[in-house]
Amino acid sequence: MSAPEVESNCDVLIVGAGVAGLSLATALGHQGFKVRVIDGAPRPERPADGRDMADWDLRVSALTPASINFLTELGAWQGIPADRTGRYHCMQVWDAQGTGSIRFDAEAVQAPFLGHIVENRLTLQALLQCADQCAGVEVMWGQGLESMTHTEAGWEIACSTGHRYCAPLTVGADGARSRVRALTAMPTRQWSYDQNAIVGTVALESGHMNTCWQAFLDTGPLALLPLADPEKVAIVWSLDEAEHERIASLPDEAFLRALNHALGQDAPAAAVLGPRASFPLRQAHAVEYIDQGLVLVADAAHSIHPLAGQGINLGLSDVRVLAGELVSGKANGLLASDPVLLKRYQRQRKTENLAMMAAMEAFKRGFGTQNPVAVLARNIGLNVVDQQSWMKRWFMEQALS
Repeated sequence: MSAPEVESNCDVLIVGAGVAGLSLATALGHQGFKVRVIDGAPRPERPADGRDMADWDLRVSALTPASINFLTELGAWQGIPADRTGRYHCMQVWDAQGTGSIRFDAEAVQAPFLGHIVENRLTLQALLQCADQCAGVEVMWGQGLESMTHTEAGWEIACSTGHRYCAPLTVGADGARSRVRALTAMPTRQWSYDQNAIVGTVALESGHMNTCWQAFLDTGPLALLPLADPEKVAIVWSLDEAEHERIASLPDEAFLRALNHALGQDAPAAAVLGPRASFPLRQAHAVEYIDQGLVLVADAAHSIHPLAGQGINLGLSDVRVLAGELVSGKANGLLASDPVLLKRYQRQRKTENLAMMAAMEAFKRGFGTQNPVAVLARNIGLNVVDQQSWMKRWFMEQALS
């Protein structure tokens, strides 16, 4: 029996139909590229639009104005229902082990908002609609990646369905446990935080006031992220493994008591608990984002601690830069796989991603200790920044860009 014919009628082959993969496909499709996206999962169903506790996605992201602008250019932001995005204007951060705190307010930088909390499945659904409507973009589901072989024409990919694909450029956009990265033996530096994050939906006794609330505890950060419902927030509670096992196993009423005790008096009290889930926290960074005819984006290239909610924004920045380089190269007659273009992408994105990863590591270590000297230093630091308006403006301007 002869091997199936290799399908090679595209410019770019993207593995992974998540936020990064679909946004890249749409950005390139709008510029005349022929793009194929493959994913091993079935096509996701359209999300429910109810507003009960169980109707909110457990995974949400804090989209910055820069990410929102990019999604708007793609036509995706317009596809996310406005009544499902939690626009926030303020961020309140404090050290639960001391008296240090800082408040960021959009008005201080003449910005209409600091960001939006959006359910991940809604962002994905809007991007999928954009990809479906974009000429030159084909999304194929149920195409589990089994092997990759480098050829003169590019990386030849064999899927569980028997289909085989090849393109001049292959993009690994398949998440933190990237099969593309593993099958091509691209080395990574990775380690466990020895923490797990509990995520869920909580109704508050009072409104969230369009504010993100974040407490730094010695066992890990705890965040309340405002949803579109004025009384509901998404929680992201990172806990050391030993403490996580105890907290995660609590029944609902006991869990609420533990949650409110951890928040203290600096945040609205939680009254009703919805569904919750947990996942382990790891940090990973690919030593190189590129290889011959191959490039990694978003979590496939780098995954970080969720305490700042920056993972999706870093991934969208990867996509924006890579798409820009490929479009520029096409205008100058270069193939998408040209090493010059890929090196430019890597040089730009590695700098920002490494800086963010270093900052997250510093936060995790700095707030994860009970050493009295460290506690005193970080509380003084928070209060100093809070009292210096120019420093607060600088931090906010970095977050908004």
